Order: sequence, then structure tokens, then C-alpha cells
Amino acid sequence: MKTTQWLDFFRRYIEKKVFSFADLEQMTGLPKDQLQVELSRLVARGVLRRLVRKWYANPFAPPSVEEVAMVLRHPSYISLEYALAKEGILSQTVFTITLITIKLPYTFNFNGTTFEYHQIARRLFWGYRLDGRANVAWPEKALLDLIYIRHLKTRKLSATRLHSLLEDMYLQELDRERLWSFAVKFGPPYVGQLKTILAQPFFR
Repeated sequence: MKTTQWLDFFRRYIEKKVFSFADLEQMTGLPKDQLQVELSRLVARGVLRRLVRKWYANPFAPPSVEEVAMVLRHPSYISLEYALAKEGILSQTVFTITLITIKLPYTFNFNGTTFEYHQIARRLFWGYRLDGRANVAWPEKALLDLIYIRHLKTRKLSATRLHSLLEDMYLQELDRERLWSFAVKFGPPYVGQLKTILAQPFFR
């Protein structure tokens, strides 16, 4: 396909912001080797942007950073500090996009944005909903993920630092029923530890 044909193709599918190599192979009908060569040529000429290996952005409908986050590590959902700030629970400004994945943890630096992926057990990979084209944790799950990842699992946050961080949040905005039901789903031994933290005065 010529460059003009590729541009017509992407314009025709303007509602689709991100394409995998498999998407393009199926949609164009091009042989795999030919498609690889043509995509590499388009990227080299600046016509097409490769997000990561075998993932490309529609030049006529660039994806948001949150949409890019979904393909850098799949499956994943936005959680922890970024999700809490997005929901207005955390008053601090957060510049790193923090996410949960069932794959190995990793940090990507992409076009000036840092994506920080934290691994969680498959049994705890829930508590999110689709927001536009990105998976975003319910604020209650984002908070529990933060406590679990930063304090209970890695101890990167001491009890004192966790207490200070929680005091800086608008916890009254959380749905108490959902928060407690989500905490129970973490199961032993974490449910007891989470309940102790959630019983602190600043949660009332």
C-alpha cells in the first residue's frame, strides 16, 4: 500500500485509536512480512507512531496517555495514587500514571510520561470499570490497592507515612459499604490488616 492509501485507511477507522499488528493484518489482508516492512517504513517516515512492539497509534485520532497505558502492559487498570487523584480523593498532584497488572511489574517512560505497573495476584485483579477506553479502579479499590502494594506487600510506606498520606485524602468521599466489601474480598491474612487500618479515626 502507498502512503496515501495508509492515510486513507487510518482516516476510515478514525474511531479506533490504537491498532495491534494483528488488527492491521486482519483489516488490511496484507501478508505478515509485507505488513511489517510497510509499518516500519511508515514509522521511519514519521507517518505512524509505534507505541510499543506491535502496537500503533492512529495518526488521525491519537490515544490519550491513559489509553496508551492499557496496551503497554495488558491486562491492566489504573489504580493507586493516580486513580485517587483522578477521583479527587487524593489532594496531591500525581504525575506518574500508576497501574495494576497481573504481569511482572515494570516502569515505562514514554513521551515524557512515566507509567508504573505493579503486579497483583490474579485473584485480586478486580474492582475497576471502563472509563472511556481505559480501565480505572473504583476509588475504594484504588485505596485498598495502595495500602496493599505500598504498605502490606512491600513496606515502602511505613505505618507513619501511610497514616500521613491517608490524612491528606478526602476519605469522606468514599463509599463505605463498597470499601468494606472490597476489603473482605482480599481474604486472609490481608483482610484483618486492612480492617485494622480502616478502623482508624480518619475513616469515620
